[in-house]
Amino acid sequence: MKIIIAEDHHLIVDGLKTLLESQGHSILHAPDAESLGQLLRGHSADILIQDIRFGKTDARTLIPTIREHHPDLKILALTSLDDQATIQSVLAIDVHGYVIKSEPTNSILEAIDAIQSGKIYLSKEVQTILLGRNDYLPEVRLSEREKEVLKGVLDEKSTKEIAESIFVSEKTVEHYRASLFVKFDVKNVSGLVKKAILLGFYS
Repeated sequence: MKIIIAEDHHLIVDGLKTLLESQGHSILHAPDAESLGQLLRGHSADILIQDIRFGKTDARTLIPTIREHHPDLKILALTSLDDQATIQSVLAIDVHGYVIKSEPTNSILEAIDAIQSGKIYLSKEVQTILLGRNDYLPEVRLSEREKEVLKGVLDEKSTKEIAESIFVSEKTVEHYRASLFVKFDVKNVSGLVKKAILLGFYS
């Protein structure tokens, strides 16, 4: 797997390279926004590990454009920024994972495995921070059918696959999915997945 590390602290880069190369990954390094752009144009990478405070650049200004031009690239935010507002703002631009630098290195390996298989990865510390405020932890009560549809969504099944697995019509699945959007207070499947993970519905 080819991974780009967008990070301006060389000690962190060295540690990440040692860790990831030991797992058989091919590593490229971008120390600034300009070199990151050059790497993305010249290489087909699988994962971008992106520091948010990226030298003089706030990576939140870069990520939407990267997502637009490289829709298949998985982006893992790896940063020292651990406040709730920052985490929420980064998740809002649809990164695939968020890990705080002070966490154990196995969190990075877990994140890479998860996002490469199409899942959203929020580390334990990130989940703890996001759930720290009561107003972010609504009580969500689901019917058995809603739980079945949610499980299908979290397992990345299509509407047809979910319908076949629980023996209902696709229209019925769409009805329950719309109900889940309302109960979780989200607007799309990506938001539903993230909120469900945070609230403990994904195991």
